[in-house]
Amino acid sequence: MGIGPCHVNKEGDRALPNLQSWNLVSNVIYLDQPVNSGYSYYKNSSTALITDSNTAAQDVYVFLRLFFNEFSHLSESDFHIAGESYAGHFLPAIATIINQKNEEESNPLFRLKSLIIGNGLTDPLQQYKYYKAMACEKSAYGTLVSSSEKCDEIEMHQNECQKLIESCYNSSDVLSLSTMKPNEACIVASQACNALVVKPIIDSTELNMYDIRKQCEGGPLCYDYFDAVKTYLDHSEVKSALGVKSSIKFELCSHTINANFQTSGDWMRPYVNQITHLLNNNISVLAYAGDADFMCNWMGIKAWTLNLPWNGHDDYSKQGDSIWYSNGTIAGSIRSSGPLTFLRLFNAGHMAPYDQPQVTLDMFSRWIFGKILQNSLTSYTNL
Repeated sequence: MGIGPCHVNKEGDRALPNLQSWNLVSNVIYLDQPVNSGYSYYKNSSTALITDSNTAAQDVYVFLRLFFNEFSHLSESDFHIAGESYAGHFLPAIATIINQKNEEESNPLFRLKSLIIGNGLTDPLQQYKYYKAMACEKSAYGTLVSSSEKCDEIEMHQNECQKLIESCYNSSDVLSLSTMKPNEACIVASQACNALVVKPIIDSTELNMYDIRKQCEGGPLCYDYFDAVKTYLDHSEVKSALGVKSSIKFELCSHTINANFQTSGDWMRPYVNQITHLLNNNISVLAYAGDADFMCNWMGIKAWTLNLPWNGHDDYSKQGDSIWYSNGTIAGSIRSSGPLTFLRLFNAGHMAPYDQPQVTLDMFSRWIFGKILQNSLTSYTNL
């Protein structure tokens, strides 16, 4: 559905070329993590399960060390890490361990240039404030909830939710890379906020909450296309070509991993805190958001970038929003200062590269070559 070199046909029996793949402009490693997602698995079945983003990040770092030892000619290239959705947790955790390990070495094996977070869950405290606004206030794509009584109820629960997330934040230490124990305050916040704030909005509409411009198609996450992807990736000849054990079933969205991360309290933890240190170490961050996504909506993502404490906070806050052009057409709005950039993408949902493949390829290419602000000169506020 996204940035890889191939798409799959509707029947799920053959691959088609993706003419807007990100590997047209870069070398890309596609990594199934945490363990037991995608095709990945532990060789030793007795190994402890991964239940939090920091521990998962340690596995990623070990893999990257092995990779760059094997392919040392690539170690001098700029290295970026990208992902979407829960990658709002994963990427700060991965970047933090890379940065910490590099600070310990006089000659690091590889150097991290930036994070690219697409419609990510990075700062729940800020982002959960905007579900009512996205549902009840008229967005570019209409209103999800028209009942003022229902909206008042959502706001009441949202205020209660904020207090629970604050308790989680006050009891969390996500800057530690040691294995984290289950956090009761974070578990309660996750269960309560998702049940009282998010679920009632989802249940009140038949729209696709990952793209509110569309009806839910009925497949996994409301996309029928996911069924075709899983069908293709479970073909024996595909697994054989990729070197995957025949007994492994491809996990598109692992309910086991989801449950493990939920019951550890990882969902509500403030991985945004790790971004402060990264920015202060001049590691750039691009937070982009398709603005038709409800689940990790652009309002909340923009809010966390504005509220983030770091050395360039004041300059970033003073910036106006600029119209962002892609291939000569208005494609979004952008705010940028120093290493931090927020980009709102128009007419795109949670999986923005699926909805706007040409625009997101342009975004990615300009970002890695330092030209993201090129041709975006018209500034205005309160977009």
